[in-house]
Amino acid sequence: MDPGVVIEPATRADIDRMIGARDGEPAAQHHIRARWEVQQSGEGVYLIAWRDGEIVGQTMLLRRSKYDEVHADADPAEINALHAYVRRQGIGTAIIRAAEEIAAGEWNRSAIGLAVGLDNDRARALYERLGYEPWSGPRVVDHWTEQAADGTVVRTHSDPCEYLLKKF
Repeated sequence: MDPGVVIEPATRADIDRMIGARDGEPAAQHHIRARWEVQQSGEGVYLIAWRDGEIVGQTMLLRRSKYDEVHADADPAEINALHAYVRRQGIGTAIIRAAEEIAAGEWNRSAIGLAVGLDNDRARALYERLGYEPWSGPRVVDHWTEQAADGTVVRTHSDPCEYLLKKF
């Protein structure tokens, strides 16, 4: 892990800062608020990566998979919407390692998983290098929406993904 990168659960101040930085981007603001609500509900933790006082990445760590078929079979904790703002500097790896520590340690889970887009070869290579393997079940479809500031759905997405799993 990059010694200059610190991964921490989001605070209310972090959320306000991220929403303010996305002025004019209602879909991004909606996703930030939704992740905060998940953390507040106890169903997950919104992890923020910091370096030199700046946010350099984020992910949502869920206590259970959002994909019913995965939850019913393997029941892993799940990394969702991993984003390192700068590539090839160890930020994504640091975020994944922090999520794994929470899942295996604090939550006492036996596995962690994530969905990767079929065309995202770079991300898949990273996950495999970190010990993630294809789940034995079928591909999953990531359904998500973009919303306007008032909550109106602007666009609906259905992205086929490969599900990868790491057992502890």
